[in-house]
Amino acid sequence: MSASNTNDRITNVELLMTHLQHDFEQLSQVVFRQQAELNALRKELALLDTRVVTLSAESPEIRDPQAEKPPHY
Repeated sequence: MSASNTNDRITNVELLMTHLQHDFEQLSQVVFRQQAELNALRKELALLDTRVVTLSAESPEIRDPQAEKPPHY
């Protein structure tokens, strides 16, 4: 191998490494944003779950929609 060929190969490896580092940073940012969104959705789900439980407790009767007859009966 000549010195020129070796230098070209090293340069190519350095370029690939730079691209990989950039891609890694982008993927890390995506994962960070997705985790933040997941945390927000979990909070929202917990609030909705609490509301459903509260509304169920406040309801004097629990009705089964499938057991109810339609209004035209």
